[in-house]
Amino acid sequence: MRLFIEPTEPLLFRTARPFDAGENNLAESIFPPTPETLQGAIRAALATHWNTAKTLQENFADPALTDLIGDRNGYGRFRLTSITLARRHKAQPDAANIEYLYPMPSTILLQEDNVERQARLKPRPRPPAIHTNLSDEKYLLYQNHELKGKPTTRKYWLTRRGLWKALLTEEDIATEDMVSASTIYTAEPRLGIGMNNATKTTKEGFLYQVHMIRMNHLMDHDYTYGFVVDIRIAQKASAATTQEPLIDDTQTQEMLRLDNDGWLTLGGERRAARFEVIKSPEAEEQAGAGLSAKGNMLYLLTPAAFDRGWQPASWEKWAEPVAVAMERYQSIGGWLLNPENAGGRNKPQRRCVPAGSVYFFKEPVTASIPFTDYGKEIGYGIAFAGEWKQ
Repeated sequence: MRLFIEPTEPLLFRTARPFDAGENNLAESIFPPTPETLQGAIRAALATHWNTAKTLQENFADPALTDLIGDRNGYGRFRLTSITLARRHKAQPDAANIEYLYPMPSTILLQEDNVERQARLKPRPRPPAIHTNLSDEKYLLYQNHELKGKPTTRKYWLTRRGLWKALLTEEDIATEDMVSASTIYTAEPRLGIGMNNATKTTKEGFLYQVHMIRMNHLMDHDYTYGFVVDIRIAQKASAATTQEPLIDDTQTQEMLRLDNDGWLTLGGERRAARFEVIKSPEAEEQAGAGLSAKGNMLYLLTPAAFDRGWQPASWEKWAEPVAVAMERYQSIGGWLLNPENAGGRNKPQRRCVPAGSVYFFKEPVTASIPFTDYGKEIGYGIAFAGEWKQ
């Protein structure tokens, strides 16, 4: 079952940095939301729509629901198999016109002042004159073209055709297949101050600033932007360590008792977003971007959390890579809400390999199972396979 989630208010997706009143004065926001944020919003929405005559706590007390989506201690049979940014033209607002957008692979470098000038990082064996602390089997990354200006990668997203070119060909990516972050959203700083609820007065030293994310479709733009999330139900409640059998989409929606459209709350401050169940064959085809599930390169669509930094606890399911292209780690935490009151506690922070990272292998590997040690059930480590010429 595929949902298109369209925000209707400015959003706050907190970073992993703690923000405590009176101790910090800046709450930053990241984009896009992490798998932790989306799984929490979706599971809460599923529980809310399960039985509208009951409260959220009463619904979570129903074993039939917790078997499907889990509880505070686990995810049950709930699985997120894809998380993608998407857009839809306002003049044609039907499900068939939803276009997926993908993070720019870390192997693609663009000249900041002229994105038509591009370079690509490619692995090569290390020359004898170069000495590193890497093993002899590891390759170094080189640019295939020299850029005259400062390179950039993280300010753009790719269409399906652009991602296909990036992972399966050596062609340059056309500018019409790149969407800048400034086209999708605007960072909007807001000021606030703590209040004393007893006296209804402001608290001294509690002035703070919050960075909100305003999706640009909330203003006068041609496209509506949102997030497409694939929700599946496993046939058995077991850890998603292998390619487990999943129930089909139609039966999934029936089991979860979800209407074709509705509302949910997303991110910090519980901002409103509208969801719609997508049932078009075109959207189904785009979900995989026309890519093979097997190749000698893995591209991360979502962040991955590994036990050994940038590499999993074991390479048993994948051959060990010869090179990796990635930027610095992304810290991902979260908030474990106490459903009985407004309190809760921070989840453990994890240093994750960011989306867009690329792993190079000498032999074919599979992208059919999540490439991560943590969060396989909720969308961490979703990967596409690609090809590079050795």
